[in-house]
Amino acid sequence: MTDAFSAGLVPEQDYALTGPFPDDPGVAETMNFWAYDAERDIGLNLHPQIKDGAMAGGATLFLPGGKILRRRHDDPGRVTDGAAPSSAHISYRCIEPFHRWAYTVDNLPAFATSDSDQAHGNVADEAPVTAFSVDFESECAAPAWCNGTLTTEARHGMEGPAGLWIAARTSKGMHPDCFRYDQLVRVTGKVRAGDEVMDFNGVGLRCHVRGSRDLNGMAGTCWMSGLFPSGRGFGVLVNIGDDGRYLFSEAHITDGKHLEPARILQFPRTHRDLNEGKYWLQLATDAHGMIDIEGEDIRAFYWSMPEWGAPAAGMPPVYARDGNAGVLMKQAIARYVWDGEIGYGHDERSG
Repeated sequence: MTDAFSAGLVPEQDYALTGPFPDDPGVAETMNFWAYDAERDIGLNLHPQIKDGAMAGGATLFLPGGKILRRRHDDPGRVTDGAAPSSAHISYRCIEPFHRWAYTVDNLPAFATSDSDQAHGNVADEAPVTAFSVDFESECAAPAWCNGTLTTEARHGMEGPAGLWIAARTSKGMHPDCFRYDQLVRVTGKVRAGDEVMDFNGVGLRCHVRGSRDLNGMAGTCWMSGLFPSGRGFGVLVNIGDDGRYLFSEAHITDGKHLEPARILQFPRTHRDLNEGKYWLQLATDAHGMIDIEGEDIRAFYWSMPEWGAPAAGMPPVYARDGNAGVLMKQAIARYVWDGEIGYGHDERSG
């Protein structure tokens, strides 16, 4: 059975795999999760990787005052229940597919960095100095956006190299059990960092990607989402080839009940700028015409890589901003303004 929030997927497809993907041994999953409480200035990113029935991954916790706690690689755990995948310290639990999930971080050892250190490339030591815990529950605030299903050009793009960059297909081609979908969420819960316990009430995004990834030929990405108090929101995904062409481009706006396809006319290419400031996103829709959204990143961490998939030695600092990096990925919490209404979401850009 499917419902209006599932994008045509069945409940089991909201779960993680518990073993190797039978049709392609290279298929893996990610189940990225973003959440931000603007009143308390607390944010969280979880980014697990799941392959062959094992889950690893890490977490980033943004705390007030510019403090950031990070753990890049949690110890792996076996996935015996697809509705409850977990690593050693990070656990997911599906309460209702495509509607409610719970997220737990249990005393995760973490190193400390800051907004300033991340922006200026000062991360000398990743030895854990503290631990943090999270107990969150998310309620989905809009239908899932299954990438490549809203526009004809996006569907064609998914069938080509961009489908492997996005990891929403197998190495052999499209597959009904491979996909990438995003879903806006509202999030409540508690955070414990050291001896301090804080309430959390915010918004965010859950993302489930299942497929084979090959980054050959990719030059950059833009992935954004935002949710507003009125219930409306948006999502954007662009993938750029090394020849400068956009090989995948799709977006949507939502009223919380339905998704409306949108085409991306303008998005920022300024993520390498140290003082980026405000940027502009413009979408075109059939029913609502032009949509202009102003954005500004308010918290961020970085991945500095010599090349795609190679955050290796020889180019310190690797896990902060290096303006000379061959590939720089900025992963941020963003403040968005749409017709005067303020919302929050995530912003990931790279290249």
